[in-house]
Amino acid sequence: MSRVYGQRLMLREFRQEDISGMRSWATDNDTCAYLGGAYTAPQTWEKTEQTLSGYLSGDAGGANFAIADRESGRYLGQCSLFMIDTVARHAEMAIVLAPDSRGKGYAGEAIALLLEYAFDTMNLNRVHLRVYADNARAIACYERLGFSLEGTLRQHGYHAGRYVDVLCMGILRGEWTAAHTGGSQG
Repeated sequence: MSRVYGQRLMLREFRQEDISGMRSWATDNDTCAYLGGAYTAPQTWEKTEQTLSGYLSGDAGGANFAIADRESGRYLGQCSLFMIDTVARHAEMAIVLAPDSRGKGYAGEAIALLLEYAFDTMNLNRVHLRVYADNARAIACYERLGFSLEGTLRQHGYHAGRYVDVLCMGILRGEWTAAHTGGSQG
C-alpha cells in the first residue's frame, strides 16, 4: 500500500496502536449517528478489533487508510475507497475523524489526498459517496472539493429519531483534474 502525503496529513497503512483512536469515534454517539446502522455506538471492543484486524491483514477489501499527522504519524481518523469496480473504474468513499480531530480542516485535506490516490494511482474515473442530508458540514466540505449532488435516497437513513434523506454525491476524474491543474475536463 502506498502512502500519500499532504501538507499536514498523510494517508498511511493501519497500525495496531490505531485501535485507541478508532475507539474514540466508535464509542462516540455523535460520530456514529452519521455513519449509518453498521456503526451504532458504542461499538464493542471486539468489533473494533475485528475491523482493525481486517485492515492489518489486508482482508477488509478496498483501499483503506489511516489519516495521520504527517510529522508524528498519530492516528486522526480513517478513509476508504470500497465497492471498487475496476471495469467501470469507480468506487465509493467514506471518511471518519476522531472527535478531537474535527474542525481543523483535516477532512478536506484527507479527502483531497484520497481523491489524488483514486484518480492518479488507481486510475478511477469516478468517486461517489453518500451523506445524510442533515449533515451540513460534511456536505459543504464535499462541495468545496468539487463533488456534485447526483441524487437523493428519500428517507433512506435514520438519524436523531427520524428518517432522513441520504444524498448521493460524486466527482469525475476530469472535474478533479480541471480543478487542480487548470486543464480541461475529460
